[in-house]
Amino acid sequence: MADLQPMFKLVIRNTLKSDILKIYDNEREKVLKMTDKNGSRMAITTDLWTLSNKKRGFIVITVHFIDHTWTLQSRVLRFVYVPSSYTKDVLVEVLVDCFLEWNINRKLSTITVDNCSTNDAMIRLFLNKLDTSSFMFGRSMLQMRCAAHILNLIVQDELPLIGDGIKRIRDSVIYWTGSPKRRQQFEENARQLRVQCTKELVLDCKTHWNSTYLILSTALIYKDVFLHLAKRETFYTCLPYDYDWKLAKDICGRLKLFHSVTEFFSGRKYSITNIVVMAVAAILDPRYKMKLLEFYYPNIYGDNSDLEIEKIKKLCYNLLDEYGDIDESLVDNEGSSHIPASTSSPVAQMKFSSSSSKKHESARMEFNHFIDEGVLKRSKDFDILGWWKSNDLKYPTLQRITRDILAIPVTTVASESAFSTSGRLLSPHRSSTMSGNCTLQLILDDGESNEEDESCVTIVDD
Repeated sequence: MADLQPMFKLVIRNTLKSDILKIYDNEREKVLKMTDKNGSRMAITTDLWTLSNKKRGFIVITVHFIDHTWTLQSRVLRFVYVPSSYTKDVLVEVLVDCFLEWNINRKLSTITVDNCSTNDAMIRLFLNKLDTSSFMFGRSMLQMRCAAHILNLIVQDELPLIGDGIKRIRDSVIYWTGSPKRRQQFEENARQLRVQCTKELVLDCKTHWNSTYLILSTALIYKDVFLHLAKRETFYTCLPYDYDWKLAKDICGRLKLFHSVTEFFSGRKYSITNIVVMAVAAILDPRYKMKLLEFYYPNIYGDNSDLEIEKIKKLCYNLLDEYGDIDESLVDNEGSSHIPASTSSPVAQMKFSSSSSKKHESARMEFNHFIDEGVLKRSKDFDILGWWKSNDLKYPTLQRITRDILAIPVTTVASESAFSTSGRLLSPHRSSTMSGNCTLQLILDDGESNEEDESCVTIVDD
């Protein structure tokens, strides 16, 4: 800093640290007010990441909800250090503490996690820790399995079968990206051959199957460049054979669909949901309603399709009954409340039963009218949240359901992005300040210097 501007006086570390914590406290208070004020249910995504030495890990917890302006919101609630023993008890303790701290334990809709046995055990234990009476769908739909992770498992299971077939292509990419000089030589030859592509050669990552698709699809574009360079560069000895390129083309054709679906699942600016909830979400989309189920279910369930469609209809009616029981006097002008009306006394129970019956009938009529009204013309620019925002008077109960359903994410991508996009691993560079008992305060205090010398710590990021 002195070389850039001799007159600038760098602040001391403790001042900088204090300012950072003040900013954190201020931002946390803003999010706390937002989540507390919001009346709709909230969906959670969470993921666990480990340091490269496998001895420490971090859990990130992200909340998703649609606010009173019908804007999809996502906020990181906690970024928590956990010890190396990632047991279900440790994971549940972190989740429960977070939900209680943020006062959202009675507003939960779903928790989206990776499809692994540890998470299954964690959810079962979690259900015994909190009052589940306010959960949507009772408690049966609390756990949502990350669709992107399931896709990853499917593709990763088959990739070893083609590993040897693409070795020469991978080795070629490694060779021509091995140094700035080689990369420059490759780019110059691509320009000479007038290859109409600006993509750079990229290496694949073993933990990300889609990077295999990217390395192959990019290499195929530059096939002629590799052939041209092989005639001029004597040290380049791993030129792929014709059948290597043929195999790569075939593989790319098969992986493209998975890549497209993964990209769609990874979207964060629009709502996506999965499993049974996806069927309900499709029904609540005015462009599809029951038409989508009636078209796809016969292909999925065959002769049992009618039975499966009836199950979804029944689920919708149960939701309508559940939301119809909400005391409208407790619903403020900024969101729906999910606290049922009091039925503690016998008289109240009789009134509640009579009132509930009427509300159930009204809500079901509302749903039937929505279904019978027909579907809207499909459009890529259709704003489903805007449509439901403008139809609150026409479909009040359905609107409250939609606001909760469409906030549920299909993947844990929102939580994963808190770390990096190159794998669930914090590299030695990212973890360079993690030593000893790794807590936030110790991380901040690590390498603490004397105030007199006004020196500051350097954190190297990759």
